Amino acid sequence: MTISGRRSLPYMMVMHQKPTDGKEWPGAHFHIEFYPPYRTPDKLKYLAGCETGAGTFVNDTLPEEKAKELREAKTTVGA
Repeated sequence: MTISGRRSLPYMMVMHQKPTDGKEWPGAHFHIEFYPPYRTPDKLKYLAGCETGAGTFVNDTLPEEKAKELREAKTTVGA
């Protein structure tokens, strides 16, 4: 993103829309938010715009790896 073509800004732009379920949402409105890329040297990746905007996080692992971890996990029932 640039401002008047002069300076590059490393920010994410997140757009939020009013809910479209047909209900009344008096406090909701379309708006745009800008977020800096929150990152520290020990983090493996940047948060994506959808993760930052929605407050959800993507797990960057293979499904096979997680399935193996689940199979190896010990479960205690009724403890």
